[in-house]
Amino acid sequence: MAGRNAINKPKIKMLAQSHAKSLGRKRAARNSIQTRSSTSRYASRGTTAPRPTDSKAIALFTGETPNPISKMTTNTLSNKRAKKIARNQKYFTKKQEEDIIMDVNNELKQTKLDQVKKTLWDLIDRTEKNGPLVVPDSEGTTLGVQSF
Repeated sequence: MAGRNAINKPKIKMLAQSHAKSLGRKRAARNSIQTRSSTSRYASRGTTAPRPTDSKAIALFTGETPNPISKMTTNTLSNKRAKKIARNQKYFTKKQEEDIIMDVNNELKQTKLDQVKKTLWDLIDRTEKNGPLVVPDSEGTTLGVQSF
C-alpha cells in the first residue's frame, strides 16, 4: 500500500476505517466484563460473563475459577506529583474539619425563629398542664360578659 504522501495515495475513507477499527479494538480491550461473544469461542468459561441464554441454575463447583485481573502498572508517581497529592490531601482534611466545626457552631446558635417556636411550645405545654391563663384584675367575667 502506498504511503500517505505518495502519488498514488490511498483514499481518506480507507484511512478513517483503519483508524476507527484500531480505536474500536482498544475500546473493546478496556471493557472490564468480557462476554462470550467478545472473546474467542475457545476462551475459558471462568474468564467471561455468561450469555443471556445460558442456564441460571446453580451448578456444582467444577474447579474452574476466573483468572485474577491485575491492576499493576509500570507507571510511577513523580516526586512533584506525589507532593502535590499530599498537599491537596492536607487541604481537603483541613476543609472537612472546618466544615464540622461550622456545623457545630450553627447548631449552637439559635435563630429568632427557633426562639419563637420554643416560646410558643412552652406556652402550649403550660396551658395543657395548668389550664387557660386568667388575669384577675380585669373587668368582666371569664366568659367575656361585662358585669356592672
